[in-house]
Amino acid sequence: MRKREAAKRKAAKKKAAKAKAAKRQRIKDGKLLLYVYTYDLQSGEPLPGTYVTLQDVKARPGKKPKLYKATDNKRSRVQKTLPAGQYWVAAARLGYFPADTLFFRHQEDEDTIRLSLYPETRLTFTVTDSLTARPVAANVQVFNHLHERVLQTTSDSVHNQIAVLLDDRVPFYTVEATAINYNPFRDTIKNVTAYSGVVMLPKEIRSFVLHNIYFATGKTTILDTSEPALAELYQFLLARPDRRIRIIGHTDNVGSDRSNQLLSEGRCQEVRRAMIDRGIASDRIEIEGRGERDPIVPNDTDSNRQMNRRVEIVLL
Repeated sequence: MRKREAAKRKAAKKKAAKAKAAKRQRIKDGKLLLYVYTYDLQSGEPLPGTYVTLQDVKARPGKKPKLYKATDNKRSRVQKTLPAGQYWVAAARLGYFPADTLFFRHQEDEDTIRLSLYPETRLTFTVTDSLTARPVAANVQVFNHLHERVLQTTSDSVHNQIAVLLDDRVPFYTVEATAINYNPFRDTIKNVTAYSGVVMLPKEIRSFVLHNIYFATGKTTILDTSEPALAELYQFLLARPDRRIRIIGHTDNVGSDRSNQLLSEGRCQEVRRAMIDRGIASDRIEIEGRGERDPIVPNDTDSNRQMNRRVEIVLL
């Protein structure tokens, strides 16, 4: 046991002597030892994997930095021997704002720099219709309290989730959104961790075409592929309980006037029945068949005839 302890003491002395010799040699060569540690500013925890950049202030522009290396996993530290001088020091890590660049005079044999990085806050929000809660395709901008733009993007009507990295130390952010047929939106974000999102108020409309409604050829039967369109019309009526509508049916010019008139009336009736079956009061819905009388384009091609075969919704 005594021999083992003696061996440990001897090894420790040898290691210390070696370190002193290395230190003397560094000082003689003019290469001083520098340690750079990185931390999370909020928690105080070390940040391994932080990239540290060290640049001699006298170096010509564009010269490769003296040090560009990630801190280690054990002590979140970068160790480097450098000659005495003046250096710019910076640190960057994914998910954190870069540490402020520091001016540092390296002149001691062993110098230590401690850099604290502030974590970014990831804000995720959606853009939706205030009446139907459906996604809205909109142009979205986010500004900081100095009205400097930090985000400009476009949401869509399918994948409408927007993500932006913000600094929760900033007093507030402003979000602005514009979309066709919607009133402009502007809101203040004071708590980036609890923002509910952008809600667009639609402009008042008088009529619109119910797209993606499909019928069996020459018949009034609604095809199953029309379900999304029927669901959208139902949500539209549900969000406006005091409004009445008129469903107007249009056909192309294939067939006789009378058959097209009856076909347009029958298709309107089927759409009305679909809404009533979902719970919409029958006295809120009128129907009108116009047959082939009101084409929006000439009935001279298949694509034009398809455009003329339509169901129109008019608000009363």
